[in-house]
Amino acid sequence: MRAIDIDECHGILLSIAAAFDAICRRHAIPYYMLGGTMLGAVRHGGFIPWDDDMDFGVPRSDFPRLLASLAKELPAHMRVLTRDNGGFPVSNYIKIDDSRTLAADCWMGRAAETGVNIDVFPLDDGLQTAAGTRRFASYIYFLLALKDYICMDPERRRGMKRAVARLLRALCARRCAVKLLKYIDRSIVRRAMPDSGLRINFYGKWKKREIVSEKIFGQPRAYPFRGLTLCGVEDAGAYLAQLYGDYMRLPPECERNVHLAGMSMK
Repeated sequence: MRAIDIDECHGILLSIAAAFDAICRRHAIPYYMLGGTMLGAVRHGGFIPWDDDMDFGVPRSDFPRLLASLAKELPAHMRVLTRDNGGFPVSNYIKIDDSRTLAADCWMGRAAETGVNIDVFPLDDGLQTAAGTRRFASYIYFLLALKDYICMDPERRRGMKRAVARLLRALCARRCAVKLLKYIDRSIVRRAMPDSGLRINFYGKWKKREIVSEKIFGQPRAYPFRGLTLCGVEDAGAYLAQLYGDYMRLPPECERNVHLAGMSMK
């Protein structure tokens, strides 16, 4: 195996994104660039230079069609990794990876091998009121934090957090985390209201900042991205300001970290 640099990583991610985009367009499946991918499209016309992943969102109602289409039409060297097929067992979103590459990870103390990959998140509707949505989101984030304590290596935590993580790992098997994830997904689907006017990525990094007006998402809009044309939110300015504040200002150099450890070609 040989390590890959950020430029090679970007090239692999672009090839996966191109395949994902083509399948979505072929089957009229709406999708949006999310988070740092959307920011990169607006601020850099492509990747944030030090970013090593890509994030997309697809409305929950379109996820079954997406999974069926990906399973049939992805190139042979690309895989869909999900909780249900064992490829990505401790999350409720999916990854699409290049199986010729390796990006080492660890779940429940066990080595897990995925390739360089993109993340695809389900986008859910909110509850009847914004206040109710935020309260429910707090409950979901608590359950997700509990799942993380069960799954993550306790030695990566400090003090009381390490003690709690060790206790939960001793009490809970990996199947407990999977059952918890299934319960979280069922709860979200059961409470969602299509006329709420809100759209949420419950599994995103920014938690309640990911509760966004449906008008901001709007209809998928085309953006140039390093030679591709990818779909993003309709009102990118409002979306990025909600997530990042002054999103056009570059962070300090000390925060521009590349996370390529463990990424290699097989």
